[in-house]
Amino acid sequence: MTMMNWDPWRDFADMRSIYNRVFGDGTAPRLAGDVPATVSGLYMPVDVRETADKYVLTAEMPGMNPDDIEITVADSQVTLKGSRNAFTEEKGTNYIRSERRYGSFSRSFNLGVPVDSNKVEATYRNGVLEVELPKVQTALPRQIKVKADMQ
Repeated sequence: MTMMNWDPWRDFADMRSIYNRVFGDGTAPRLAGDVPATVSGLYMPVDVRETADKYVLTAEMPGMNPDDIEITVADSQVTLKGSRNAFTEEKGTNYIRSERRYGSFSRSFNLGVPVDSNKVEATYRNGVLEVELPKVQTALPRQIKVKADMQ
């Protein structure tokens, strides 16, 4: 059996990290309607950035099977759902420590501007999901010429 050093302050750091993931640490603005993942489920860190014509959502999802990821877009709301199944224990193996997390997750974000769901594209590469969410193009103002009816 391997000897490990015990750090009594480590548990407090872990609790602070969990608290910050659930409630935010106050250093970054939250998106309107952002629903944090629960502590009991998987936590998938997400970045959302905006350009003139689209949003780009990037989520860390190491060890996920792309077939187990579901993306739903409705108006300005985008939802990520998925699950990572637990590994099967080998017979005769006794785990001393298991820190990898398994289970399901669901994250929802209100982007504030409708998204064109027909043009959404998602790619999963090296444990990172990237979702491109084009904004709905609003009609540009134009001048209408009035035709005179000379009857």
